[in-house]
Amino acid sequence: MSLSTALNNALSGLNVSTREAELVATNIANAQTPGYTTRTAELSAVIVGDTGAGVRVTGVTLVENAAAIAERRRADAALALGSTEAGGLAMITDLMGLPGSGTALADRAAAFETALMAAANDPASDHRLAEAVADGAHYAEAIAALSTETQSARLAADTEIAGQVALVNQNLQSIEMLNREIQMRSFAGGDASALVDARKALIDEVSAILPIRSATRPHGAVALFTENGATLIDGQAATLGFSPTATITQDMTLASGALSGLTLDGRPFGIGASDRSGAGDGGSLGALFVLRDTTMPAIADQLDRLAEDLVQRFQAAGLDPSRAPGDPGLFTDGGAFYDPANRSGLAGRIELNAAVVPSAGGMPSRLRDGLGATGPGEIGDARLLSELYSAARAPRLADPALGISGSRGLSEMAAGLTSLMSSRQQRAEQAMGHAAALHSTLRDAELSVSGVNTDTQMQKLLLVEQSYAANAFVLSTIDDMIRRLMEI
Repeated sequence: MSLSTALNNALSGLNVSTREAELVATNIANAQTPGYTTRTAELSAVIVGDTGAGVRVTGVTLVENAAAIAERRRADAALALGSTEAGGLAMITDLMGLPGSGTALADRAAAFETALMAAANDPASDHRLAEAVADGAHYAEAIAALSTETQSARLAADTEIAGQVALVNQNLQSIEMLNREIQMRSFAGGDASALVDARKALIDEVSAILPIRSATRPHGAVALFTENGATLIDGQAATLGFSPTATITQDMTLASGALSGLTLDGRPFGIGASDRSGAGDGGSLGALFVLRDTTMPAIADQLDRLAEDLVQRFQAAGLDPSRAPGDPGLFTDGGAFYDPANRSGLAGRIELNAAVVPSAGGMPSRLRDGLGATGPGEIGDARLLSELYSAARAPRLADPALGISGSRGLSEMAAGLTSLMSSRQQRAEQAMGHAAALHSTLRDAELSVSGVNTDTQMQKLLLVEQSYAANAFVLSTIDDMIRRLMEI
């Protein structure tokens, strides 16, 4: 080996050590940066003819485990799904309240029953009658508020769907652009690691919304597919389509065409299946469609059946002889007689009969004297009040669609539905907790490979320092040898 060859070898070693030191410094500086992947230099020997000519950096490798990333992304989707489901149910259970708080749905029903009993025991008391009217109104208002909340939750889900669709489209476009830039860097032999990290962060955002799997393409590009097989990007990015709705009412459904579904490049894109079999199911986007089109409509229907039970208890023929046929009972369908054919939306329309509401020109005494009474009756006559209390307490067979079984009184119906919703929400919270625990475990497993271990990096820096010193010593020795030759 000539002195010039030895000199070139040592210089190449210095250059490689400098590049490795730069990578180690970058790794340590980004040890706390979310999404940063540890970099390491790829080295190869330089051979000219049959003679070694040193070493060179052929590229920068991101230290990661593709299988661990794929598992963590599936966990991202599962956690986002569970969080969305639990959050939607929590809105309803929070409004239903905790029994015993005094303002819960079941408490309102029990307070109305108690007020009717107190009025029946003291029919001459205007205060007792007014209390019964107020408590009846509060119970009806609580049911109506819950019904309104189900539609508000559907609208919120619809709005969030639009936001997530926009984010996915934006990210897919950015991933397409990064794919091209990474390929160009690859052709030029440049370092594309920062671009790969940026693309990974975008893919991670998409993976929580739509469960995805990735496939490598030539020169560092990636293709993305949903877990159920739909292509999101393979060269060119696909486009999701969705039209948000400004107002949602109970009669508006996806099946009727009043609400938008999802499209992929203009074609229908299956999502929102209750069994999660759609092409886009399994993440937060699918969970939002389920909330909008399945969960909340089902809860609204249960509230309608609860309201129906309440109305029919006090609309029964013969309960109040002062009522003419076709006149509404104590609780009304928006002020009118209730027809079971119009059950849909009843919970949002239920009202206390204006005949007993002072602010509407009514008189609480009509609880005692009859809704159709034209004048004051006997103040000590408790017969109608006792009948009303009996109607409230009478066991009625719960509608199977209400989700509770057996025969129950008015307050027991409300308590049963509250318990049902609470149990459902607790199960959703438990499922979310399990998903969060799995996500944390898989995230830690991923970071154990791709995350920056500062101890390891410091050890590597010592090796780089030793290599640099050794190559520098070789240069110094060659310099001495050349100087000695020049002195001869």
